[in-house]
Amino acid sequence: MGTVLDALAWKFLEKLGQLIEDEVIMTLSVKRGIESLKKNLEFFNAVHEDAEALAMEDPGIDSWWKNMRDVMFDVDDIVDLFMVHSQKLLLPPRPVCCNQPLFSSFAKFSFDHMIAKRIDNINEKFEEIKMNKEMFGLERTNGQQIQITIVDRSQTSPVDELEVVGEDIRRAIDDIVKMIVSSNYNESRSTVFGIQGMGGIGKTTLAQKIYNEQRIREKFQVHIWLCISQNYTETSLLKQAIRMAGGICDQLETKTELLPLLVDTIRGKSVFLVLDDVWKSDVWIDLLRLPFLRGLNSHILVTSRNLDVLVEMHATYTHKVNKMNDCDGLELLMKMSLGPYEQSREFSGVGYQIVKKCDGLPLAIKVVAGVLSTKRTRAEWESIRDSKWSIHGLPRELGGPLYLSYSNLPPELKQCFLWCALLPSNFVIRRDAVAYWWVAEGFVTEVHGYSIHEVAEEYYHELIRRNLLQPRPEFVDKGESTMHDLLRSLGQFLTKDHSIFMNMEYSKALPNLRHLCISNDVEEIPAIEKQKCLRSLLVFDNKNFMKINKDIFRELKHIRVLVLSGTSIQIIPESVGNFLLLRLLDLSYTKIQKLPESIGKLTSLEYLSLHGCIHLDSLPDSLMRLSNISFLELEQTAIDHVPKGVAKLQQLYNLRGVFDSGTGFRLDELQCLSNIQRLRIVKLEKAAPGGSFVLKNCLHLRELWLGCTIGGHDKTYYQTNEIERIQQVYELLIPSPSLLYIFLVGFPGVRFPDWLCSEPERKMPNLGHMHLNDCTSCSVLPPAGQMPELLVFKIKGADAIVNMGAELLGKGVNSAKHITIFPKLELLLITNMSNLESWSLNTWNLCGKSEQLVLMPCLKRLFLNDCPKLRALPEDLHRIANLRRIHIEGAHTLQEVDNLPSVLWLKVKNNRCLRRISNLCNLKDLLAQDCPALYQAENLISLKRLYMVDCHNAKQFRMSLLEDQQLAVHVVTVGADGRDIFPDESLYN
Repeated sequence: MGTVLDALAWKFLEKLGQLIEDEVIMTLSVKRGIESLKKNLEFFNAVHEDAEALAMEDPGIDSWWKNMRDVMFDVDDIVDLFMVHSQKLLLPPRPVCCNQPLFSSFAKFSFDHMIAKRIDNINEKFEEIKMNKEMFGLERTNGQQIQITIVDRSQTSPVDELEVVGEDIRRAIDDIVKMIVSSNYNESRSTVFGIQGMGGIGKTTLAQKIYNEQRIREKFQVHIWLCISQNYTETSLLKQAIRMAGGICDQLETKTELLPLLVDTIRGKSVFLVLDDVWKSDVWIDLLRLPFLRGLNSHILVTSRNLDVLVEMHATYTHKVNKMNDCDGLELLMKMSLGPYEQSREFSGVGYQIVKKCDGLPLAIKVVAGVLSTKRTRAEWESIRDSKWSIHGLPRELGGPLYLSYSNLPPELKQCFLWCALLPSNFVIRRDAVAYWWVAEGFVTEVHGYSIHEVAEEYYHELIRRNLLQPRPEFVDKGESTMHDLLRSLGQFLTKDHSIFMNMEYSKALPNLRHLCISNDVEEIPAIEKQKCLRSLLVFDNKNFMKINKDIFRELKHIRVLVLSGTSIQIIPESVGNFLLLRLLDLSYTKIQKLPESIGKLTSLEYLSLHGCIHLDSLPDSLMRLSNISFLELEQTAIDHVPKGVAKLQQLYNLRGVFDSGTGFRLDELQCLSNIQRLRIVKLEKAAPGGSFVLKNCLHLRELWLGCTIGGHDKTYYQTNEIERIQQVYELLIPSPSLLYIFLVGFPGVRFPDWLCSEPERKMPNLGHMHLNDCTSCSVLPPAGQMPELLVFKIKGADAIVNMGAELLGKGVNSAKHITIFPKLELLLITNMSNLESWSLNTWNLCGKSEQLVLMPCLKRLFLNDCPKLRALPEDLHRIANLRRIHIEGAHTLQEVDNLPSVLWLKVKNNRCLRRISNLCNLKDLLAQDCPALYQAENLISLKRLYMVDCHNAKQFRMSLLEDQQLAVHVVTVGADGRDIFPDESLYN
């Protein structure tokens, strides 16, 4: 962002150096001007480390700071513009009329003259700034560029972001849960419980723990969590409530349509609703109260900073969250900075002093712990303790630990953090999307050996590690996150003079606005075309945004990022071609019907998303002139023709939704995409077999998704000749050895491709994830057991498979001492196998002695779902020494779960014939639901927690356990109606 001058200086110096090094065509005056620019930037490349803080305390330095920032952006604009025109000179000539060359020469002379003049003006501004710099006494430092270390996240263990520390919060959780589950429902109004406290004190954490409590899951049929931002829209809240209650509302857009659907969705059901971060009571009183009165039994838990809000909502009980005491704060600090298992005695003294400065706020402790997690010596901890924790002018609640966490970020991460603060409150930040936004903004520094997108994703994970982004708990890979409101407020305060989030109450005008995000509640879009310095414009899910003023495309010449996702825009005008510096264009889920031919003029464009544009049925041929594009997404559109020329897009890194369209794009063009890393090919039933292996040159391919649109969910069948043709197409799609993920969806062939069945360990030695979905006609599985790096294997909807055994195990992986089957597999998912009757892990044919064979040594989690004919679990399942969690659901023929000594956690649901669970000697948690025949337990000597719902013989099952066994027993005999009352943690924990 604009305040991080050291990051800008490094980036722009890099660009200028590249221009000079590449000897781009330029006149002598332009070349001299660029060399002077480079010298001036070198003079400023290490801005005084305290200059940003001093600017907030001294109006003179603040003016100098802003002038310096604006000149930096001028440099970036002029360099990017020059590079775009230079690239045009290098493009192959297009057919022209006889007088065109003379005109082109004149145009180039005029352009160079304009560039030279603008560079001279910038250099004059630099000279003025130099003088002011000396006047303010800002000394240069030996600035060094800080690079983020790329971490192999597969080698790090997940951290529980909801770690509960302290007896007070544990007692509060238990007390509130008891009140909720034991309270009597009042038919005249829903029962409301409140949690009140200042920002950052842990209200949301407390509510999340209550929401996930097993007793809450048992009592209520429907569980809904709604984040209530200050600028919420009624329709978005209603849609979220309907989805979480199990309804579908994709085609509805108005409150009038959504309210009756919400009522119907929850009618007659018990509901537990959490309203998190409520600022005004009208969200409940005027919008949600009446629909939830229609529920059979509705209990509402509300978190708010304002006690008056809870009073107005008639809360029957309000828990006030107090500040954390210093001892509990120290425990939290140590856990989140050093990890739960490291020795911390050396740091405890200075840690205690740091906790005292956090004033009992858990959020403050967490973000400071994020800073300390990068420090490994006592001296570094002491330096943090003694550093400047705030600056003049910061609101009190944003200073101290929050500002410290920001000020200790490397320059690149400061820009990324401030950019996230621009987004709406409670906005879900997706890792892949934000990585492209940051790349388009120029925030990401290249690291040797990694793509720039991989580096951007590492920036995202570093912000999570520092607790500046909060990962959503349902995403184990931390692929989605949010930003706490206080941290968002800090970022917006620091960028208030050049970046704004505009809602319906915002009216301030800024002369040099660089970044603008428009709330979805803004009914009248402002005159954006006046903001001629604008670099990014973000509009998310604003249905009021129906058209774009043509003047915007003429005036906003410096824009790099344009996001119009989820708006009602239908037409993109031809003048979009004026956005010469545009790098990212997101039109996903809009109502556009066509793209203008002028889009081919956007030679800087790197990212184009058309995902979900269901009215878009064609692409302009000019799209294939976007030589710099690295991300192209065409999924869920009506496009039936992809133009020829994909082979020209040499920078493509991520291509989604492409398909062979006969007269247009052909699969053969993929041979030229040497940089592609993620490829999703759909509608493969349309493709014709070619004469070569089309992926042979895709040496960096990491993720491959191959799918047919028919033959999957709708069970459409093919003629024999069609199947043979499709089989031939798949045989030619041999992936690179670099592949990490493979997805086959809807494959109609009777056998999997040879490259998947014959020595796959040699063709794909690095494969970590294999997903085979709805391959309904294949009767034999590939030998996945001999894949040396496979971590996750999922087979779904393979209707032709009756027996599963030796063919899946393969020949294993040989070592000097033994053979290993699935040497690294951690997660095995077998689901929707409607005809699977037997599953064997018998390996007698691989070697003569069982002690010489190791079976799945790393498998921790097994998921079996909808295998109604499976008669028994494999006899050799007990040999898997590290298997900890098993989930079995919809196995209606299975009668027994037996002899699994390593399993700690077992969930059985909707298994009609399951009668007996025995010889699980280390089992600690047993969750049983809708298993009417289950009556016998045997040798469950370690069982600590038993949960049973809708199990008719629950009493008999409980009596079959040891009489002296110390158990926490929770039994509900009626009322589940098929819903899943247990969190589905067996998959990922």
